[in-house]
Amino acid sequence: MQKQNHPASMFRCAFPAPYPSVRVTAPNRQYAELLLEDYAGAVSEITAINQYLHHYFTLHGINEEVAELEECISLVEMHHMELLAETIRLLGVDPRYRVIRDNQEIYWNAAYVYYGYSVCDKLAADIAAEWAAIAAYRDHQQRIGDPFIKELLERIIQDEYHHIRLFNEAMQKYCK
Repeated sequence: MQKQNHPASMFRCAFPAPYPSVRVTAPNRQYAELLLEDYAGAVSEITAINQYLHHYFTLHGINEEVAELEECISLVEMHHMELLAETIRLLGVDPRYRVIRDNQEIYWNAAYVYYGYSVCDKLAADIAAEWAAIAAYRDHQQRIGDPFIKELLERIIQDEYHHIRLFNEAMQKYCK
């Protein structure tokens, strides 16, 4: 079940295109394990959410515009996480905050977050995180044969490119 009610502030930080319905052709543990990397690996939605929220908390009162951008983008990343969780579940795997490598569970760790120092340092790290996410999603698109999952990943990638544009605009404004 996909929810359509999201905070209005999120929409400026999401690419203006609909999200596909969450569907899979069949349960597939291998695909689920790839998506767990996007969901809760070092380069993942949960890492992005926590990084952007930390940047929001620490920039609040210092640079309100960038702080609000960080919060707004974190909301979009939360939606991505929800979509991935639903997909992982449909693939037959519990969407815990972990990856599976060699049949070993490695749980998500807050050390994956880049906490940063200055506004510009944080924005640069956020841009790098978005590029890393796109690379991971592209790799997974190549390795997953399910057309529904490929479509979902493509839509998420559109948001990640939009986030890069928004973070770059903030960099140009505040980091001359």
